[in-house]
Amino acid sequence: MQQSQDAQPRWLRWRGLPLLVLAAGLGLSFAYWQRECRDDRLHLRSAFDAALRETSMRVEQRMAAHEHLLQGLRGFVQATPLAQQEALRRYVDALPLGADFAGLLGLGLAPLVEARDLAALKKDLGPAWRVWPEGERSSYAPLVQLEPAVPRNQTQLGRDLLADPLPRRMLEAARDSGRMALSARLEFANGQPGFLMALPIYRGDEPPDSLEQRRRRLHGWVLGPVQVQDLMASLYGELPAGLELQLHDGQDLGDEHLLYRLRTDTQNQPALLRAQEFLVIGGHTWTVTLQAYPAFATLRGAEGADGVLLVGGLLSVLLALLARLLSTSRERALALAERMTQALRESEQRWAFALEGAGDGVWDWKPVTGSISASTRWKTIMGLRAGQAEPNMSQMQACIHPEDLARVQAELQRCLDGQTPSLVSEYRVANGSGGWNWVLARATVVERDEQGRPLRMIGTLSDINARRASEERVRFMALHDPLTELANRAHFDERMHFALANARRYHESIGLILLDLNRFKPVNDTHGHAVGDQLLQNVARRIKGSVRETDTVGRIGGDEFVVLLTGPVTRETAQLVADKIFNQVALPMEIAGLHIEITCSVGLALYPEDGQDELALTKAADDAMYRNKRAGRRLLDDVGAPPNDLTNP
Repeated sequence: MQQSQDAQPRWLRWRGLPLLVLAAGLGLSFAYWQRECRDDRLHLRSAFDAALRETSMRVEQRMAAHEHLLQGLRGFVQATPLAQQEALRRYVDALPLGADFAGLLGLGLAPLVEARDLAALKKDLGPAWRVWPEGERSSYAPLVQLEPAVPRNQTQLGRDLLADPLPRRMLEAARDSGRMALSARLEFANGQPGFLMALPIYRGDEPPDSLEQRRRRLHGWVLGPVQVQDLMASLYGELPAGLELQLHDGQDLGDEHLLYRLRTDTQNQPALLRAQEFLVIGGHTWTVTLQAYPAFATLRGAEGADGVLLVGGLLSVLLALLARLLSTSRERALALAERMTQALRESEQRWAFALEGAGDGVWDWKPVTGSISASTRWKTIMGLRAGQAEPNMSQMQACIHPEDLARVQAELQRCLDGQTPSLVSEYRVANGSGGWNWVLARATVVERDEQGRPLRMIGTLSDINARRASEERVRFMALHDPLTELANRAHFDERMHFALANARRYHESIGLILLDLNRFKPVNDTHGHAVGDQLLQNVARRIKGSVRETDTVGRIGGDEFVVLLTGPVTRETAQLVADKIFNQVALPMEIAGLHIEITCSVGLALYPEDGQDELALTKAADDAMYRNKRAGRRLLDDVGAPPNDLTNP
């Protein structure tokens, strides 16, 4: 009887330990399966949110580029009379309407004229331009369609846009706000949906600062119709599998408001995720809708949790068998548990690496203690070393550019005070090699105490240096000649206007020099356009090297250049600059193995002696240059005086 009682605990140990191991293994497997499912959902949501955020950012960036294009055209129209059709045509021809402006059907100018003035406007523009619509039906703002000599992705609009109430309301909104406005959804002649952009033009040197002034000084609009299908296709390319993208006009998601839809193979499966983001562009709201299907989860590796439970169950059975076989070997069981723990740590590290692979850095800040917990990617973007200790907020702010620091601190404080729901800020940070990189910080307060004081803020950090560089390049191309990188006519006229205003205020003199190359066309025709382009670039560098950094050099024609001399200028100092330019241009140059010598004709005019405004100064300098050219001289001492003794070789 005693032997039976002693054997019973041993029997229980022999049977109970494997059962206990099996139950514990199944419980751990179930818990781990739940954790993997949660991590899969978080990973899928992160990838999904990144795709939605990237799509919205691309749309906003492209629309900003379109707005810069309209601003450039508006500046040119304000500086150039509408009757100078050839100047307008050359400007439109020079616009870089490449893949970045896909979907742009054309450019238009809608000057504010009465119906009785249409005939005079057509006569001024000539047969190469179209005033549309015809007739007396539209006396509000006839559209002058600016078609370049070589059409680039531009087609007929196919409708009387200004007769529609929707575009008309859009034009009135642009007029009253002074900013770019977008129309509601339009359908063009080819059946494709699109919209119309408009930017108001006002009379006068200063922008109007009230609604009454904007309505009274309205001169017209610059317009740009855009076909959404081509616009979105150039932005997104091929959509990842398992995603459906929709773009609606406004917040109504009906088919009558649909602007764009791109759907991959979803196999009629239910959507796993769905999110919307509202974009406000030009005072108009668009809704971006993105849906994710099982194929997207498979592509992102977010379906691995389904096999965890099966694997965990099998592993639990194996562990139970091993426990039965090794129940007498505690040391080996402990070693096996250690190996399992290590495998679990490695799995967690792999998932952490997968989250880092999204490209954005993550940071967690506790304002009470000032401590920051940041990912490796965040430290890389901020220019910190990978092994460096966690920084505090003061050290992080020390990495921000001094010109951006005050603004970033104010935006952060507004978010902490609850004045704004989230922080969205673009600023520059040191890159560790003496330069600065642009970053985008997004954050929100996730925890507050009973008094509303912030306890915890979580955010992300994105590297947007490439996008900012692209925007700067677009702005530079809108203001400079693409061959010589000198100021184009619109930019030079803007600098000229500013210099005259400054000279009038401080009673100073400024100088204007016009320069025309002699016998450039024979060189261009004999040796080819490549040699001619290099010659123009060399001349541009020589002219720019002959003036001060505060002066402005521009190219206003094929071989025509212009120089604006600012600051206190006398006729003697301006004459010296003109002589220096002439001598530098006349120096021989070697281009493609050719020895080329070329001279120029120069005309000089000074404010206020030779003219009180841009037009008078330009005419005086132009007359001086052509009198000089006819007399075989290079420069005139005075606009009305005979030429000096410096002859043109």
